[in-house]
Amino acid sequence: MHKPGNHTSLFQLPGVKPLVGVFLSVVAAVSIWFLPLHGLAPEGKKALAITLFTVIWWVFKIVPPAYSTLLMLMGYILLGVATPQEVFAIWTTPLMWLIIGSFLMATAVTKSGLAERVATFFIIRFAGSYLGLIILTYVLGFVLSFLIPHPFPRALLMMSLMRAVIQKSGVNATDAASLGFSVFVATTATSTILLTGDSTLNIATIGFSGLSVGWLDWAKYMAVPGILASVLMMLLYMAIFPQTDPVEIDRTSLILEQDKHGKMTRKEIITLIWVSMALVLWMTDSLHGIDPAWIALLVAVGLSLPKVGGVLDENDLMSGINWPILLFVVGAMAIGTVGRTTGLAQWLAGNLLPAKTPQNPYIFAALVGGVTMVIHMVLGSALACMSIMAPPMVHYAVSAGWSPLFPSLLVYTAVAIHYIFPFQHVTILLGQGDTGGYGSRQVLKYGVPLTLVTLIVLIPIEVTWWMVMGLF
Repeated sequence: MHKPGNHTSLFQLPGVKPLVGVFLSVVAAVSIWFLPLHGLAPEGKKALAITLFTVIWWVFKIVPPAYSTLLMLMGYILLGVATPQEVFAIWTTPLMWLIIGSFLMATAVTKSGLAERVATFFIIRFAGSYLGLIILTYVLGFVLSFLIPHPFPRALLMMSLMRAVIQKSGVNATDAASLGFSVFVATTATSTILLTGDSTLNIATIGFSGLSVGWLDWAKYMAVPGILASVLMMLLYMAIFPQTDPVEIDRTSLILEQDKHGKMTRKEIITLIWVSMALVLWMTDSLHGIDPAWIALLVAVGLSLPKVGGVLDENDLMSGINWPILLFVVGAMAIGTVGRTTGLAQWLAGNLLPAKTPQNPYIFAALVGGVTMVIHMVLGSALACMSIMAPPMVHYAVSAGWSPLFPSLLVYTAVAIHYIFPFQHVTILLGQGDTGGYGSRQVLKYGVPLTLVTLIVLIPIEVTWWMVMGLF
């Protein structure tokens, strides 16, 4: 019998949400297929129907995203929208191999114990107060981005160490949730500073621009905006989540914990040498001309060699690479390629954006950033939003004489640091619940004012900095 006050949403019933998603995806695809979309070629109409169908499957999580992506790729090929060479073009570019190399390097740094040693070193020096721990999440997030080129293992490592500090200091539940949430918020911010800060989103951004952007080139355009974004996000965080109870942190026990690690092991030293070599070569790519992807792969191989390596083994090729994310990147890049070859990107730009491209870069940034943020709130997935928004925005910008990197970085920023609910950023979603100790309430409380911070970063900060750097 139904009890008063025990209301169950239709979407909460088992199996209902996926069925609704399947129904909406079919209706949307069929409608697009038969609608008279003037100016859009038949191949473009097919591409739009298949893409919209897949996006709905992503949003409703009908199956794991990697399988939805595979279905989309097969749809492009089997329905004659694009050739296999076009659909899987990213496998022939350095971008995909940079992602793979970065995953393997991250595995080595974590597996060897080097990352935990570095993190513990910084924790002892910053873990003196509640605010010190908040600052630590940003400092450590940035430092570890040199060693671990992916946000997931960085955030999980930092959280494991933060959890130990929380338990030893007797922090109350409210402050514990705030400290856990800070780890994942800081990871989203600091991931924007370096090209290898996020080996999926950052590298996908370069792919959408169609330009060759090196490690130092990314730092030239994004390091200052990324650092300022991190500072603004940290100050906002401190204002929204103030300390509620005194925190007594036992630094002596932390030092004793560090002493247990002893001297650096052979694997840690070897890993540090190989990763340092990669950083030096990435920073000097303009001198030697070797693409960062090939450097990452060579370092990964070096870490597996006998005598001078021995950190990575054949099992790491499967367990160390996040294959679902890799397939998702393939799908995102395929949407961009298909959008360009079928004329879909041009059609979307012509129908969704003003006919005349703003010549003022600040107005252009407000338009691109604002539209992207709105679409991101609907789609949820950052990479899915980028794959939909970047191609038409790039076409829109290039037609007015802007560099294609300009809209690509704007779209990237709008999805990389902005969210209101956990599902709108995979790193924030990763920490929700038992992992980070926070829930949707904390994310919403921070996400709403974060919208204003994101606009400040997008418009006055990034545009002004890029003008100084000569991007225009």
